[in-house]
Amino acid sequence: MTTWLQFAAGGATEARPAEVLRTPRVQRGSDGRGDVRGERGQWVPFEGGSSALAAAGERLLTASPGIAYLGTVSAAGVPRVHPFMPRVVDGDLVAFVIAGSPKARDLLEGRPCVVYSALADEDEEFWVRGTAWAIDDRARIEGALQAMPWAKLDTETLMAFEIRDVGWTRWVDFGTPDHRPLHHRWRAA
Repeated sequence: MTTWLQFAAGGATEARPAEVLRTPRVQRGSDGRGDVRGERGQWVPFEGGSSALAAAGERLLTASPGIAYLGTVSAAGVPRVHPFMPRVVDGDLVAFVIAGSPKARDLLEGRPCVVYSALADEDEEFWVRGTAWAIDDRARIEGALQAMPWAKLDTETLMAFEIRDVGWTRWVDFGTPDHRPLHHRWRAA
């Protein structure tokens, strides 16, 4: 399980645009898909490795008004998208979720989820995929309440998100005929 703090301090992976990706380090899985991975110190475009991804993620997920989107999957396999307000508190990506709601049920049953930022200027975007679990430690809940004073403990549960992989997309030369996406990726080892 990878927390936000471990992600921010750990290694990172970059998936570059096709015209730049001449000799990728590709490992093929049993499904035949490529999985480009890097180790700490190999992510040349950013000083600090995945800390740049983490900084972008925190900025985009909490940008005013602080609303992001939570994608979950129902027991029947139906996708759902819910607005919510995540924050990074004590090294974890967390959010208060209405207890008993469809999104809470999806998360508590261990199904995969995605946390997705609203589009920022020039269509910059950020997402986190993983799973989530409920936090019942009173001290951690109190710490989260300080960062998220809008939460209602009588109807909401504090959830923390395990980070399996992360993506950040920025557009280069936005608004010109040469505009193109620059994708940055990180995956837990």
